[in-house]
Amino acid sequence: MSGVNDVRAVLVELVQSEGEAFYGDAARVESTLGERAAGHPQEVAVLVTAVRAGAVDELLMVKPGLLEISVGHLAGRMVRMFDADPDAAHWAVESWAHALTAGRQEAPPPTPTDDLHASTPKGRASTQERRMPWPWVAAIGAGIVGLVALVVLVRMVVGLVQGGSGGESKPATATAPAPTTSTVTTIPQTGNLAVPPSLNLGTGDVQVTLLWADGNDLDLHVIDPSGAEIYFSNPKSPSGGTLDHDDTAGCASTGTHVENVFWAVGGAPPGRYRVFVENYSSCGNPSRYTLRATAKGQVAISSSATVGAHEGDQTPVSEFSFS
Repeated sequence: MSGVNDVRAVLVELVQSEGEAFYGDAARVESTLGERAAGHPQEVAVLVTAVRAGAVDELLMVKPGLLEISVGHLAGRMVRMFDADPDAAHWAVESWAHALTAGRQEAPPPTPTDDLHASTPKGRASTQERRMPWPWVAAIGAGIVGLVALVVLVRMVVGLVQGGSGGESKPATATAPAPTTSTVTTIPQTGNLAVPPSLNLGTGDVQVTLLWADGNDLDLHVIDPSGAEIYFSNPKSPSGGTLDHDDTAGCASTGTHVENVFWAVGGAPPGRYRVFVENYSSCGNPSRYTLRATAKGQVAISSSATVGAHEGDQTPVSEFSFS
């Protein structure tokens, strides 16, 4: 083999010929790919690491238009969990994304570097998306769409029932936290974190901003009155809410990290908004963060708190109303 292009070609062939039986088993990936690409142990190793980090499972469920963001998150997870080289991790996630979606001849794959250790742009490099060509993948996709639709329907029904009885509803995420409430008031902001002056964040009728200053990859989640949840995998809701700045941080990063969701003036729907923070990828320590929300220029949420050190840890839900 002459380079990593050949490793990627072997990966595509194995995914297409063996499907989930191959990519669903890290040990099988290691043995089979190791035999077929014996001259490239480093590339094989980082592709196996991507499987063990859960990258393949999440790539299968990425929504159209969100592959670029997901690649950055998943590569960052490999760096934090397995101390993978950042460039190698990024290449591995892109290679899996290409292999899982290969088949549309009109959309050529992204060109990798000739050497995993060559200089490549950091962060989220653009990756072309392709649809999965196999019937069994289409069936899986239909099942996932049906499940998501069912979850959304249940969330909306529960929200309506509980809203009428004074109860609280929870976001449809793993280990959903218990809600807390807050009302729109003109309390002073807390915490000493500030948005870097180089960032121009979206503002409007409603704005929610998360700030933190360590390497954990925190994610801001905002649920609008319709039940639509805005976060890195769903950065825009039908109501117009937009995640205009997403930050993946990094254990070696410095400075203040920021995530921001907003509705433009005249665009925010009336009703109850719910907000929580999730530790998506951890460096091993809890994160101290500041959460701020405004509604029509008034402070709706202003708090500093801590989210747990484990990946998937979430804060309690804070909520406010907009009318």
